[in-house]
Amino acid sequence: MPEIRIFVSCHKPYPVPEHPLLNPIQVGGALALERIPGFLQDDAGENISRKNRSYCELTAQYWAWKNIKSEFYGFFHYRRYLYPDLNAKRPYIIERLPTDELLRQLCLSELSEIAEGYDLIAPRGENMFLPVREHYRKSAFHHREDLALVENIVRELYPSYAGALEEYLSQPVCYFGNIFLMKHELFDRYCTWLFSILDQFDRSTNVGGYNAAELRVDGYLAERLFGVFYTKCRSDNVRYVELPRVDFVTEGQARRKRKLLSLVLPPGTKRRAMAKRLYQR
Repeated sequence: MPEIRIFVSCHKPYPVPEHPLLNPIQVGGALALERIPGFLQDDAGENISRKNRSYCELTAQYWAWKNIKSEFYGFFHYRRYLYPDLNAKRPYIIERLPTDELLRQLCLSELSEIAEGYDLIAPRGENMFLPVREHYRKSAFHHREDLALVENIVRELYPSYAGALEEYLSQPVCYFGNIFLMKHELFDRYCTWLFSILDQFDRSTNVGGYNAAELRVDGYLAERLFGVFYTKCRSDNVRYVELPRVDFVTEGQARRKRKLLSLVLPPGTKRRAMAKRLYQR
């Protein structure tokens, strides 16, 4: 079995079951008033922890890139995991708090077996029924000029990615969450590419007037950049597979509402995408 370390990013105390694959890490540790006991910290060693308000879970990704050696690197969010169901139809399901028993039911340990045959494990794409570029522009707290700037940066710094950039942003399937697993060599290539682009973006823009949600811009952009990188990987014949997410919702009433919504408007369907756009107007 390959050596796999999956980092579960948490900005506040949240249950992360003890599991050989899971490594809970507190993000934004350099900005936090209190440490989460037993968690790794993203401000140890070489880090960008102080950028957490704009980079979100990417500060854990950067920390692992610079400070951890592993055959496979994985990244989950405290409310979003991948689970190894190759036959699932929907991009995600809704569940209660993560527990040892639930992770056994979701067969999380089988990720190791799946990883043996792939270089990249991505979240299952979700069809938003409008181009990724347009979806970004219409999403709350997103600014179209930020994505336009990043497009120019990619074309300038990495012209070999221009085709993948246009291909991905012009089609409707999004890969949300900044969650994935990658083999070491590919992960190193991805981080070198991603953080150089975001660094240039930071140097080229002014987000001084952004509110707290808008300030998460680097995290938002990284979700789209992952899709560009993933598109390039597929054209380069990188071995890949997509797995569905499980989204954890702690409150019973909220969980029931989301499950009912997913039943009436299944994720990845046109009627769900249309309903979300109408709701956002």
